[in-house]
Amino acid sequence: MNAKVKGITYALIGGTCWGLSGIVGKLLFDTRGLNAQWLVTARLIIGGLIMLFIAFLQKKEKIFDVWKNKKTACSMLLFAAFGMLACQLTYFLCVQYSNPATATVLQYTSPVMIMILCLFLDKKLPRIIDILVLIAVVAGVFLMSTHGDIHTLAISQKALILGMIAAVTIVFYTVWPVSLLREFGSPSVIGWGMFLGGIMLAPFSKFWVLSGKWDGYTVILVGIVIIFGTVCAFTCYLKGVMYLGPVKSSLFSCMEPLVSTILTITVLHQTFAMADLVGIAVIIISVTSLAVNDVIEEAKTHKKNQKDQKNQTEQTEQKE
Repeated sequence: MNAKVKGITYALIGGTCWGLSGIVGKLLFDTRGLNAQWLVTARLIIGGLIMLFIAFLQKKEKIFDVWKNKKTACSMLLFAAFGMLACQLTYFLCVQYSNPATATVLQYTSPVMIMILCLFLDKKLPRIIDILVLIAVVAGVFLMSTHGDIHTLAISQKALILGMIAAVTIVFYTVWPVSLLREFGSPSVIGWGMFLGGIMLAPFSKFWVLSGKWDGYTVILVGIVIIFGTVCAFTCYLKGVMYLGPVKSSLFSCMEPLVSTILTITVLHQTFAMADLVGIAVIIISVTSLAVNDVIEEAKTHKKNQKDQKNQTEQTEQKE
């Protein structure tokens, strides 16, 4: 496979694994009596240790370099608390109080929030497509949460708030660690973020106490969340970014809400009203179209730069 095909494959697998983890989490909540706090703690601590082990195999003792500087150490602690921990906890709490499809699609509104933040920081006016996507996302969330009736909520208020907070935390999770990722690499940064986030949550979740019904089936489901939904998902998605770049990789993150919605219907036998399905479709299509537009503009800019460089070279040769 060439680099492009590899990148697409890895990104699709990453998105699919993330979608799967929400479904398995809901099964653990509903059939085995586990709660989101305990599951997130286990996912972060064990997944973080595995990621740090992978980073150690690649960089040896360099994985501790982030703690040698006060500024990077503080930045890592903030990422662990308000990025990794907050993102995972609010998402799984939303899954617990609603269903994986609702939680995932609400979380999927985060690219629009990132767009608004970037426009604000760069002091730029929004493009027409930015405005249209924003309106579409707001309309999609409205349909999902009210079924079109402004006087009622179709999902619990707690689930709606948690889902939107999850989207906000993804904005922080995406924007904040950029300098850390460039300096120390993704396996190390994600590993420390997960591990420390889990340690922060452990006293509140009482990680050492096993609640709910535990048997071989429970262990397998928890293992799926940790191995496939955490380690494989992050590793594959980051490999996709390596081959495709972050913009193009984000195109294939739409697999997460798609997989989550399909499995919620087929595995969990959750029924959706037509307004729900329309809202889900509007959000997925609008956010994906924003990513597609960014890819097209990136390609045009690259082509223009190549053309300008070629013209400059030809002019230089003519002068000589």
